[in-house]
Formats: sequence, C-alpha cells, structure tokens
Amino acid sequence: MKGRLQRIACVLAYISASLIGGWFLGAFISHTSLWIPQWLWNAMRAAVRASDIVAIYDEDDIETLCLFALTITSCGAVALSLGVAWFAVTRYFRMRRV
Repeated sequence: MKGRLQRIACVLAYISASLIGGWFLGAFISHTSLWIPQWLWNAMRAAVRASDIVAIYDEDDIETLCLFALTITSCGAVALSLGVAWFAVTRYFRMRRV
C-alpha cells in the first residue's frame, strides 16, 4: 500500500512539474521575441489553410492557436527532459549499488 501511494505521488509530481515547467518555458519563449516565432506562425497558418475552416482564419485566432501549440509543445519538451533525467539518475544509482 505504501509503495502504491508513493508511486501515485511520484506520477502526480511528474505531471505537475511537466505542466508548470512547460508553462514557464512557453512564457519564456513567447516573451523573448516581440511576437510569435515565425516558424510557429507559418506552421499554424498552413494548418489552418489545410483544415479549410474559414471561421478561424482571423489573425487573433491564429495567434491564440499558436500560443496554445507553443504551451503544449513546451510541456511535452519538459516532460521528455524530466523523463530522460529520471532514467539517467535511476540508472546511475542502480549501477553504483552493484
């Protein structure tokens, strides 16, 4: 029972650290430039054109979609880096025990 609670606590901490870190990384990226990065703007415009939905072809809507995509991508990048770091640390301490 104690192991299950520890595992649940670790998963919740991992998810919350990924979300909070992704939020701050996205905020840092979006505040470093004066506007949305050009590669993200072009990718989102291409996605909107490919979807053929005219209702969201407004610049404000595309900007909102870009910021949402940036936040999701940042959360994924932070989660991936936390996962790699966790794997490396646990492997290091397993090797030292032996």
